[in-house]
Amino acid sequence: MRKPVKLAIFNVAFIIIMILMFSDRGLGLGFDPGLGAFKFALSISMALFGILMFFFGNYMIILLPDRVNYKIDKLETIDDCIGALYQCLRTDPDFKTEILKAIEQLKTLQRRKESLTTLLEQNGVSENFRSLHQTAHKAEFYAFNNVKSIISRLIVFDNKEYISDPKNVDIQSHRTFINEKLESTQLILKEYSDLLLAVTAIGDTHHVDIEDIRDMTKALNIVLKRDEFKPFEKTYHDTQSQ
Repeated sequence: MRKPVKLAIFNVAFIIIMILMFSDRGLGLGFDPGLGAFKFALSISMALFGILMFFFGNYMIILLPDRVNYKIDKLETIDDCIGALYQCLRTDPDFKTEILKAIEQLKTLQRRKESLTTLLEQNGVSENFRSLHQTAHKAEFYAFNNVKSIISRLIVFDNKEYISDPKNVDIQSHRTFINEKLESTQLILKEYSDLLLAVTAIGDTHHVDIEDIRDMTKALNIVLKRDEFKPFEKTYHDTQSQ
């Protein structure tokens, strides 16, 4: 959607500037020789320059690719990561399937997070189950970092080089790494979902099995303790201590 927005802004601004230049309330330029030799010559020059800028500006916006402007250390929210992934979709179209899956996983993660908060608040236990809160936060953290790892790998991959010489670019190693991260996140989301199902029992007066919640919390923690998450342990504990 960025190109249409840029085109609209550029053309509206161009029209406003032209109106101001050639209207009586603006510079009062025109093509009547009676306005004076200077104004007449300036009008011709500005008209030609305006025509050139109109076509050049639209050409640059339509044909030139959008500049990728995200930074990994600036990705602080799910929306930040989704925006970065959409930029990756333009710069690395060969990973379209993987990128779209990562975006959907982030949206699912956001829904899981909102569902847990809502469930606990509705049942009046939002301040209890501290270990559950910590586990959920850790799951969100690791899933979030999985996506940031995917974005980092997409930054490293040179799509232009791959297009020009695909036989000499090892795209499979990048694809394997990205899919491993996607599978890891998918497992986290599955265990998170099971945890939510256990939490729903809190509001059931006929069946409140806290042990189920503990089991689901334990299962999610087991997933989070896998070796692939160890590089993030120090970062996670650092953020918790702040």
